Amino acid sequence: MKTVRWAVATAVAAGLLAACGSGGTAGESGSDGSSPEVSASPKPSVKAPENFDTSKGWHASLDWLPKENSEVASHPPVGAAPKAGIVAFLQRKGQGYVVEARDAATGELRWSSREWQPPAPTDSGKADATPQPAPQLLVVDEDGREYVALWAYGKNETAPGNASGDASGEGASDEKPGAFSLVFYPADSSGKEVAPAPAVTVPADADSGRVVHDGGNGVVVRWTPPWSAGRDSATIDISDNRVQTYEDDQVELPPICENKGWDSCRGKVAGLSPDGPLVERSIGSFGVGDTWLSRDAIPPGTRKHKPEDDGRVWQILGDHVVSSWSPTTGAAGWGATPVMAVHDLKSGKLEMSTVCDTGAGPQNVPSQSALSPNGRYAVAGTLALDFEQDKAHCLVEQDDQSGGMSDDDRGVHLVSVGDDGIAYGYRNGDAASGNVPVAVPLDTGKIQVLPEATEIPFLSLPEVGGFALPVDGPGRRFVFHPRR
Repeated sequence: MKTVRWAVATAVAAGLLAACGSGGTAGESGSDGSSPEVSASPKPSVKAPENFDTSKGWHASLDWLPKENSEVASHPPVGAAPKAGIVAFLQRKGQGYVVEARDAATGELRWSSREWQPPAPTDSGKADATPQPAPQLLVVDEDGREYVALWAYGKNETAPGNASGDASGEGASDEKPGAFSLVFYPADSSGKEVAPAPAVTVPADADSGRVVHDGGNGVVVRWTPPWSAGRDSATIDISDNRVQTYEDDQVELPPICENKGWDSCRGKVAGLSPDGPLVERSIGSFGVGDTWLSRDAIPPGTRKHKPEDDGRVWQILGDHVVSSWSPTTGAAGWGATPVMAVHDLKSGKLEMSTVCDTGAGPQNVPSQSALSPNGRYAVAGTLALDFEQDKAHCLVEQDDQSGGMSDDDRGVHLVSVGDDGIAYGYRNGDAASGNVPVAVPLDTGKIQVLPEATEIPFLSLPEVGGFALPVDGPGRRFVFHPRR
């Protein structure tokens, strides 16, 4: 089973890591090459769950992060590659960016990347132009190897006749003014000034919906072109340095795509299996070419009217496809709580399903799905999955004695899960208490309320748990405590 690729990137990081306590050592700075001393500031105080040792660990301080008013801090610009045993940070260097990869257990610098310049903003000439979004960091897996990726969208600076810079781009047009720029670094690199392998450009007129994500066995890029109701997509083969683009009206899913209407064969690439792209039609249904189709593994409890046209890909979690289906209840299934199903990415086998409102629970908790490092468990919103036991938990409490609270109020939003099968997240409390931290052992699926003010890990690795702490003003601290 594939190892987790945990990664979040909502902005760019610029900070100095320093080990502290009895469990860490000081590392070198990937930004300026100097060797910082151990931080003179006291170790941040964390009230962590009991299975983390708060007397040891290392911490990071990212002073550039803007002040947040939310009770729960947004996900940090940090990614973890468990097989390589690193935590990667996106650092600012001059006008460019570098990756710093730190040992997950000690905080020691393993490697740092060469400076990378993101593309210029597409609207840089406008006086009232919106500031260009910061580059984002993502950890992905392809054929069992982990990569740290940086990406940004901006002006297409590709040389004429070369659709993807260092990579070939079948179906891409270098005449498009905008483009996704991506660089990839092997997570098991070492040393300084690590060069990207490869660097890729995906020409795309992206009006909105710009998304780059781990497709299960490689990278998928998706965007909404101007004046379009559909979404275009592209796949990136990292090891072969190759790009393939798909326009919305060119994606086909044989043999059920019969082109009987204007939208019957429209679709997008939602993931990558070892046997090719996972394609989803705009009107519903998905599959991998002639290998498997969702209509051959329809979950129980779905509506009977044209089930072959139902089922929409929600997320790719490791080697698994999580999809949403219309249930038998309600008016043709509309407005009812959906059936969430899990299919094996390679074979299409239906592994498990459950009725679940994945959007229930505290709405101010950042949306983040996560796999355990060993790939056995996964969490996404109110959904918790055990792939070894083929067991799905929907953590929306159904207690009718809730004092009038809605299902949204009673749901639990999970953000991390470890190899021990313990997931962490929040559920809504009353007006005075706010979000309530919880732990959920996935062998039982029973919600355990943690003591007041307990911090939950945003990152749950075999060696450590990572905790994001708000500070008074701009910036944030990240503390990594070892497991007991």
